Amino acid sequence: MEQLVLSDQSAAFLKEAKKWAYFLAIMGFIGTGLMVVVGIFMSVIFSVIDVFANIPDKPDFPFGLIGLLYVALAVVYFFPAYYLYKFSSEMSQALLVRDESHLSSAFRFLKKHFKFIGIMIIVMIALYIIVIIVFVIVGVTSALSTNTGLFV
Repeated sequence: MEQLVLSDQSAAFLKEAKKWAYFLAIMGFIGTGLMVVVGIFMSVIFSVIDVFANIPDKPDFPFGLIGLLYVALAVVYFFPAYYLYKFSSEMSQALLVRDESHLSSAFRFLKKHFKFIGIMIIVMIALYIIVIIVFVIVGVTSALSTNTGLFV
């Protein structure tokens, strides 16, 4: 097997890529933190409104759970940012000391990042398809059950 040699130009490209990965990772951490804060805030506010508001015909839905959904999504969004951060830090070490084990570790974290994002996209597309099917079924059933004249 041939030994892989990293040219100066390739090292420069990787150095720039690690800077952008670091920036995106920090933005991801900030976004994740904001989602957690907003989720906790929403849970508290909706729970207080639920307890103290005398709203007639209020639905029996615990709206405080919406905030917990935000926190759960923040946990999911944390991992891609973490993998990018680890890619950036491992790539820094690899370029600094010209170490192949750090380079391999950096690319392992980059692979994890792309794999996680790919799985998230597949799950979201599946959820969109399911939601569209449910909306169509509910719409058709609703039209059939009422006297709208759409289906005679």
